[in-house]
Amino acid sequence: MFFSKLIAATALYASVAFATIEIGVQNRNDGSQRNVAWLKGNDACAAALLSVAPANPCGITFSTGGFSGLELNGCGGSSLWLTQNGNFNHNCVSDTSFSKICKSGTIHKHYNC
Repeated sequence: MFFSKLIAATALYASVAFATIEIGVQNRNDGSQRNVAWLKGNDACAAALLSVAPANPCGITFSTGGFSGLELNGCGGSSLWLTQNGNFNHNCVSDTSFSKICKSGTIHKHYNC
């Protein structure tokens, strides 16, 4: 009985994102902007689309880097945080230390979550 509970708990734990999710903006070559997210260490040029600016990127369920059920929260407030499948995952901190030129435009990181 204990072993089966341990296996179930391990499977649940493995599905939770304990990696850094980067949140940023892609300034596209056509002049539009997109709010995007990607798993730190993965190619930012393959980022998940959250919204086309000026639309709010919060409240959009997305997947990136093998993690699903992710959602950015707190837009319009004093802080941002990430949930996964409705459960708190991580607070976001401002970080503008990364930019990357991609075929469709340049991505600028704004937050780590």
